[in-house]
Amino acid sequence: MPTSSPLADAGAPRPEAGVLGRVETRSIDYVPLRERKGRLLDQATVWFAGSAQLLSLATGAIGIGLGLNLVWTLFALALGTILGTIPVSAHATQGPHLGLPQMVQSRPQFGRYGALFIWAMAIVVYWGYVVLGGNLIGTTATQLGWGSAPVWAIASCVAAIILAIFGYHYLHIAQRYITFALVAVILIYVIGLAVLGRIPAELFDVTQTFAAGPFLVVVSAAAAYQLTWAFFVSDYSRYMPPGTKRSSIVATTSGGLFLGLFSFMAIGALCAALLPESDFITGLAETGDFVFPGLGILVLIAGGLGLIGLMAMCVYGGSLTLITAIDSIRTVRPTRRIRLITILLVGVTGAVAAALLPTDFLNANLGTVLIVLAYLMGPWTAVNLTDFFVVRRGHYSITEMFRRDGMYGLWHWRGIVAYLIGIVAMIPFMSIGGYQGPLWTALGGVDIAFFVGIPVAGFFYWLFCRNIDVAQEKATIERADKDIDTMGKPIE
Repeated sequence: MPTSSPLADAGAPRPEAGVLGRVETRSIDYVPLRERKGRLLDQATVWFAGSAQLLSLATGAIGIGLGLNLVWTLFALALGTILGTIPVSAHATQGPHLGLPQMVQSRPQFGRYGALFIWAMAIVVYWGYVVLGGNLIGTTATQLGWGSAPVWAIASCVAAIILAIFGYHYLHIAQRYITFALVAVILIYVIGLAVLGRIPAELFDVTQTFAAGPFLVVVSAAAAYQLTWAFFVSDYSRYMPPGTKRSSIVATTSGGLFLGLFSFMAIGALCAALLPESDFITGLAETGDFVFPGLGILVLIAGGLGLIGLMAMCVYGGSLTLITAIDSIRTVRPTRRIRLITILLVGVTGAVAAALLPTDFLNANLGTVLIVLAYLMGPWTAVNLTDFFVVRRGHYSITEMFRRDGMYGLWHWRGIVAYLIGIVAMIPFMSIGGYQGPLWTALGGVDIAFFVGIPVAGFFYWLFCRNIDVAQEKATIERADKDIDTMGKPIE
């Protein structure tokens, strides 16, 4: 193993004490067993807080705007959230098993160079959420009369950058406390409105305002939104012990993902149903006052904190992915210094863009952003999960993933071609910009493209991989990773 390998050089002991000594040093390198001390419950709280945030309010209001009543909107949101949660939570098992960030794990399916497009796409997703999040916090602050939108956008991005710099453990701690705040205000808000009789019974009349087209649009939007977390799930589970039961981590992660996302989308739908003429920010502020003055503001603040936590997770994940991409072209030492540089690159540029966007950008573009992300992500998640659960069944060489001349190669045609086939299969079902596919039109304007792309990409990847000699790979893994746990030096 060359001494310049990320496995050999990462995590070297640091002499610094105090605040600097608390900054995480690991990035794309393997987390050795002695450092696997993550808590299972943290997988629920990190995703609850990351999902129960202001962007989710806007997604929840889509159904009401399309003419569905509240009950059918809630049914559609729940179904879409479940469909999106299943593949996303499955990725959580990869972190404890491999001790690596999510995007490094694309090398066996796409190759060292072949995965560069996937990583570029992931960086755009991370960066986009930082921009959208900062912009929305600025817009919210301005609508509440708290000052300049650009100032609040930049301030929220700075907070996210600081949290990302301290890293994995501090992100989990922050999201844990934000979850407690979110659960409290959500329960008070929903129970208060119900007990005080502020939710009209006709909103739950299943015989009214159902339309299959809008219903399926909401299902697709919710599923697409949830799918966007798939890129970085194992980033936040890689410090978990490798003996963590798959069923336990999937269940815990699913609980956080589903309850967090659905709760805030449901609140967004409720606000839109109660005050259809108001935007979701004003609607929440006013409906919260139905319970007691200031409650709506408290829910918005808690959702804003959750959004800052998500932005920090995206800055963190963007840094990991950027380092992975650089390492694919030229081997790098994943030191604390490169962590800081890439975090600042993602976070600072995101802050500038968030401050420059108009305050109505999200309302005008959220649906398009979500569906494009789903188009790009669906085939990737299918290829990655098919490889992990069906083809190689979790048998990977950590060492070989970091070798330029390793067994996973520079290009892996199977993953690349399967991904492209998945994209092509979606085109007739797509609606984007001025293009409406013929099957999108035939379905009455319902976009189910990624529901097609996911199984198609997964099937073709499995088909292409039937001649892979998994037994030979296992023998190579045993030799290459025999001393893997001694390669990651301890962090002090």
